Amino acid sequence: MESKALENLRVLIVDDQRSFQLMFKGILYSMGATNIAFAPTGEQALAKCINMDYDVLFVDYHLGTGKNGKQLLEDLREKKLLKPGSIFMIVTSENTVPMVMSAVELEPDDYLIKPFSQRVLRNRIHKIQHKKKQLKSLYQALHDEQLEQVVNFCRQEISQEGRYQQFCKRVLTETLIKQQQLDAAEQVLAHNLQQHRSGWALMLQAHICYERQAYEQCLALCNEALESNRYFAEALDLTAKCYMALSAPEDALKAIQQAAEIAPHSMSRQHLVMEIARELHDIPQQVAASKQLYEITRRSLKQDVIHLQNYIRTVIEAAMEAEDPQQKNRYQQETLIALQRARLDEAMIRDIDFDVFEILCQARLESLSGQQFQAKRTYASIADLLTEQEHSLADAVLLLNQIGEYEEAESLRQRLPEATLENPVLNAIMRRQVDSTGERRAHFTEFNKEGIRCYKAGNYQEAARQFELALELAPMNTGAALNYIQSLLQQLTQPANGRARAGDAFERCRKTFRVVDHMPLPEHHRVRYQELLSRFEKIRSEQRR
Repeated sequence: MESKALENLRVLIVDDQRSFQLMFKGILYSMGATNIAFAPTGEQALAKCINMDYDVLFVDYHLGTGKNGKQLLEDLREKKLLKPGSIFMIVTSENTVPMVMSAVELEPDDYLIKPFSQRVLRNRIHKIQHKKKQLKSLYQALHDEQLEQVVNFCRQEISQEGRYQQFCKRVLTETLIKQQQLDAAEQVLAHNLQQHRSGWALMLQAHICYERQAYEQCLALCNEALESNRYFAEALDLTAKCYMALSAPEDALKAIQQAAEIAPHSMSRQHLVMEIARELHDIPQQVAASKQLYEITRRSLKQDVIHLQNYIRTVIEAAMEAEDPQQKNRYQQETLIALQRARLDEAMIRDIDFDVFEILCQARLESLSGQQFQAKRTYASIADLLTEQEHSLADAVLLLNQIGEYEEAESLRQRLPEATLENPVLNAIMRRQVDSTGERRAHFTEFNKEGIRCYKAGNYQEAARQFELALELAPMNTGAALNYIQSLLQQLTQPANGRARAGDAFERCRKTFRVVDHMPLPEHHRVRYQELLSRFEKIRSEQRR
């Protein structure tokens, strides 16, 4: 029976090496497999699985530039394209800790390192087949997400002291924790922990302690699990969460960095890295995690342009925060490379107008390089398109705040859709910008208000001085620029001003008009601009006579 373990089963080999496909086909043929299909890429394998149910899948981890074996397994599960009784086995020559642990974390049915013997393969397949057959009802309930049926079947198997009772205890405990039945879950674990403190039991008990906010107990259990297996990334994840709950972010970062080194290809892990790094304002770690999230998702069903945008936004933020000019330049170059690379990935950017996002990022880099006027001109080129560009509204807000157009930034911020506000990375970047610019914005507002007060009191010279101070803080602010022009024009109409002073005021007025010339303006600013420009032209004509 063992020699015919694959008889009458549909088998799919997913490997980009033709030589291995043919060699492996020979091995499987000797095991009874006659219905064998091939796919050289993860994308082609996914397409085949949409049209055909396969009983056994042998999948290489590395599959060229497309989906890898781990991503294929995630996609098949997400789309429910794996039958409950199907076997998914990763077969690869990759034996580095990060790759192995990242794959094993997703719990394929098995993981085989090349080269391997036919006997080893046959034994592994037979063992999995027996387990799938004995626990057929359980696997079906798990596939259908019928939690009560999962609980009932596990309890039945445990009461009969069957061969797979330890596996069922684990599944039962995980399910009870999902249902928030923590006391019941703890009762299942109690006997196991008394007899043998296995890693899975320690971790599930640790999760129960975490849910109950017993963080010190949780840490102790995680440490015990790590003493028996230093590659236990899940224990390090939970350790990091406990330290965050205990307001110890430095310890949390150490733990999550170790976890990410062991198994870097987990979205939840990288999100946790981002969260902790933000708490500590660790810019390089934020950039690394945001890039990793983008790389993890770009070839999977979880592909979303948000991860690309968040990565680029994080790198721009890093460039803004960098004090070393060389480091700042490296981040700017990384931004440009990421934008250029994204242009080649049509599947990633097809759901948004990437041109608008790219132009806004370019404007932010221009502002960062001190080219404030050019940044505003760049923004002006796409401002009219923002009414239909929800994906880029937030980036317009970031740019406008960056160049000091606070009023327009606030107007756009109020238009941000709820989905945008649910993006934790973007929210954190926007909050950080508000915090970092708060003092400058407060001083700007103070100077601008004082200028308005002086203008109303008829002290136009002091008003101009106050508006000038405001513009030093926000040189591209349209409102302050118009206020400054208005106060200068009032000075030009004062007969007491000498020719030299009038000439200076005229020149400053002319230069300030550049801040608003040919820019998209709200209606109230547009009307005011036209009035001031008309007055300026009239004064200039009078001076020429």
